[in-house]
Amino acid sequence: MSQTPRPTRSEQREQARAKARELREKKAQGDKLKRLLLSVGLTVGIVAVVAGVVAAVFAFSNTTNTNAENAKKVPANTTALGGVLLGKDLLPVTSAEAKKGNQIVIYQDYQCPVCKLFKDPNASQIKAWVESGLATVEYHPISFLDGQSLNNYSSRSTNAALCVANSQPDKFYDVNTALYTNQPQENTPGPSDADLKETLKSAGVEINDEMNACIDQKRYGKYIENRTAEAFSQPAVTGKEIPRGTPYVLVNGNVYDWGGNAEDLVNPARFAQFFTTHQKKTSN
Repeated sequence: MSQTPRPTRSEQREQARAKARELREKKAQGDKLKRLLLSVGLTVGIVAVVAGVVAAVFAFSNTTNTNAENAKKVPANTTALGGVLLGKDLLPVTSAEAKKGNQIVIYQDYQCPVCKLFKDPNASQIKAWVESGLATVEYHPISFLDGQSLNNYSSRSTNAALCVANSQPDKFYDVNTALYTNQPQENTPGPSDADLKETLKSAGVEINDEMNACIDQKRYGKYIENRTAEAFSQPAVTGKEIPRGTPYVLVNGNVYDWGGNAEDLVNPARFAQFFTTHQKKTSN
């Protein structure tokens, strides 16, 4: 049996008070720690929210500024009406130089299947005429067939082509060919921007920072919109009539009217005859 004397009532009350004080102090410390953690958490949360808002505003501001700047941009190596004019060795030439010889003008949309029907069989002879200096070719890439694509391939491919004209014009002819080779069927998803870059790369284009930014931003979207509106509201380059659709092809101002006959459209001999008939008597 323990010999320890039992505490008196007075001692028991004092022990109870001491225990109560200890519990109150621990609770107070715990509440203080909770308030501190809550305060830190709220501060971190607020900072995170503010940072997020600032980032969103900054990103929106940058996007808005970029769009505003791009709306004013004009691709280099294009004519006043948006043509990409190629001459000897498929390199850019001026309008003044083009007027000295035979001029082929082509209005086109990369989503247009009829444009592809004309382009595929006629590409090699047009290339030979231009490379040799017998003629120049002025491509007018416009966009009015986004509605025939599930991801705006018409305007995106046109933009990509103009990005090439702007910074790597010596690759434009090959890119023009490659875009038609990879033309999607109507009312289907066209190649993504990443796929477009691969198409350009296959045609010899260097996909550098400038090219990536130009394609990703759809830099010439507004420019394309304006040139397309002009194409269908005023006489064609070298011609007297307003283009009715694509392809719209002229040789020295004379419209190649295939009359809805697909055989005439896809027959290179037919177009070669038309070119010869309207060829200038003397050309450089």
